[in-house]
Amino acid sequence: MLFKNYKTLSKIEVKEKLKDKNTILLDVRTEDEYYEKKLSETINIPLDELEERIAELNKEKTYITFCRSGIRSKTAALILLEEGFRAVYNSQEGISTWE
Repeated sequence: MLFKNYKTLSKIEVKEKLKDKNTILLDVRTEDEYYEKKLSETINIPLDELEERIAELNKEKTYITFCRSGIRSKTAALILLEEGFRAVYNSQEGISTWE
């Protein structure tokens, strides 16, 4: 597995990274979870669909993966790295801890 550009970010670090317009929040929760608590400016691709929908993402962008608790997003970050994405981060805290 590739861990080259993998880093886990705190909520504060996520907010700082999002100041860069090249950074995208990738929500890997299910569609139902997404609509329960939706954040603006995110892309929702459920983890179980990520590999088949990977072509929808731009490898030149920076991605921060997140989910409800932080577990699925770790898997998503590793999938992106294995698929050749260079700038991938995982949100340490899931959306359940966000305002």
